[in-house]
Amino acid sequence: MSKVRTVAVNEYLKAIRSKAFILGIVLMPVLMGGGAIAVAIAENTKDLDEQVFAVIDNSGGLRDEIETQLEVRNANLNDEEGNQDRARWALDDDVATGDDRPLDEIYSERVEAGEILGFLTVGKNVLSLEAGSERGLTWSTDTPTADDLPDWLEYKIEEIVSGNLIAAAGLTQGQQAKVDLANAGVRMRTQGLVSVNKATGERKEAEEVDEISQILIPIVLVMLMFMLVMMSTPILLNNVLEEKMQKIAEVLVSSVSPFELMLGKLGSAVAMSMTLALLYLGGALVFVHNIDGVPQPILDALNPGILAWFLFFMLLLLLTSGAIFSAIGAACSEIQDSQTLMMPAMIMLVGPLMFLGPVIQAPDGTLAQVLSFIPPMTPMMMFLRMAIPPGVPWWELALALLGSTLFTLFAVWAGGKIFRIGILFQGQTPSFKTLFGWLFAK
Repeated sequence: MSKVRTVAVNEYLKAIRSKAFILGIVLMPVLMGGGAIAVAIAENTKDLDEQVFAVIDNSGGLRDEIETQLEVRNANLNDEEGNQDRARWALDDDVATGDDRPLDEIYSERVEAGEILGFLTVGKNVLSLEAGSERGLTWSTDTPTADDLPDWLEYKIEEIVSGNLIAAAGLTQGQQAKVDLANAGVRMRTQGLVSVNKATGERKEAEEVDEISQILIPIVLVMLMFMLVMMSTPILLNNVLEEKMQKIAEVLVSSVSPFELMLGKLGSAVAMSMTLALLYLGGALVFVHNIDGVPQPILDALNPGILAWFLFFMLLLLLTSGAIFSAIGAACSEIQDSQTLMMPAMIMLVGPLMFLGPVIQAPDGTLAQVLSFIPPMTPMMMFLRMAIPPGVPWWELALALLGSTLFTLFAVWAGGKIFRIGILFQGQTPSFKTLFGWLFAK
């Protein structure tokens, strides 16, 4: 163990002093919060140029009301500080006279020329109580992803049409209020359970649940686990392969056994990832407990128990993937040769991320249970299910821990067997069949 500790300490100190490690500490939060940063940048770089559109009003009664609504909107474009925070929208009146072509052809040319953003076609029977095929709206544009304007038009026209149709039906004010109430819909709330203190009989009412907050922390932690493993274990492969190519490994195995060398390198990778995990988790805890306005479900989700399970499951995943990647690095003689053998290992890490959605939707479903008992996926899948209420039964957790621990021990043992032969193996990259044979070589 002293030799293993010596290798691990030397590799760890070498890793944390490198520029790549220091840069990784800074880049990890950027990668994790890249979406939020992009949204913030987009909010501060809004396109405030005026956007012009046209209306082909086949109903004969909507164009003026749309223009009135536009005037109201355009009069309120500034934020509380008096700065414009939304683009101005304008209704186009420039239709070429003497052009007998259909309006949709004229406006299509103007859209292509960049003169207008698009044009709205209003169905003939939109303001009528009679059903008809021309009772819809059509937005024509060459930039369909720019949907703020058409969404606003659809919402406002729905309000206008609804009011006009109710008025046309001759409803009284009281009847109209009832229609508005009927159209308002019914809001569904999600809440927890009522609890009763059996000793005192005191009843605690159920509280409304913020579903976004409930699943946000588990997803972030699973992604953090994945990224921390990806930051250390593929580097371990490259490190082993580089030492083998430069004949450094031959010198090292003259002082320590191949298995001791692998364990030392594996220990350094685990220590490096755990260092990063403690830095990020510690920073997150300090942040959420010192910033006002953080939702209580987020504070509850970052409890010591969940964080302890996070570190334990990450340890299992690190040992498993680290042993596999070390073995691949030892078995290959060229960097290009490692790509074929890396693919199954990468699937083992990326696979659980493909099932995040279904598992979140049904954490106690059959699919989630099955995935939790497949050893390569167990750390991520079981942790995700534990972190999402109501958690998992104790027997599922115990069975998953047993299976995952045994698989981790097997991976380290198998990785050591392959590492022992592969580190001194030169020539053609061995096939999967050859690697399997090395497991039982004496």
